[in-house]
Amino acid sequence: MAETLWPPLETLNAECQTRPGLRLARAGLHRTDDDRISPEPGCSCGIYAYHDIVPMTRALREEPFMFGGAVLCWGRVVIHPEGFRAQHVRPLALCRPESPIVQQRTAVLLDEVTKEYAIPLLDLRDLVAYASEFGASYKPEPAQPARRGMDRVRDALSFRQIIRRLGKAIGG
Repeated sequence: MAETLWPPLETLNAECQTRPGLRLARAGLHRTDDDRISPEPGCSCGIYAYHDIVPMTRALREEPFMFGGAVLCWGRVVIHPEGFRAQHVRPLALCRPESPIVQQRTAVLLDEVTKEYAIPLLDLRDLVAYASEFGASYKPEPAQPARRGMDRVRDALSFRQIIRRLGKAIGG
């Protein structure tokens, strides 16, 4: 997780922070400096977000004083199974912690943050509905298992049956 300050009321723009130790590992993954656009598919750069609330809440339960929320993303986006990395991101809302103890300890801080960023603090159950007002989330379909030979034969037979029925329906 990068320690990046999110500018209030502004868009956060991704940049590849290639440090000297990572230059060899990332060699050739980016275009020349003038044309560099983050995120690149083979790199770890970009602004990370989850597709949906389940993996986000799982991560938040592991780190009780980390906060989740909803973001609006655009520009170049690299899709992954549980989430994605985006070029431009803007916060839409913060999620109120599930734990009553964490809520109590962070109430003043979260109130200040939501005022500074001009975003609402929402209960988990309201976050998805609120975020969907800004557009749909893209989550890729799970990969289909490799098709076996008999599946292909059945599909071919079904296709022939459809063609025959179509032919009969149009007078053939």
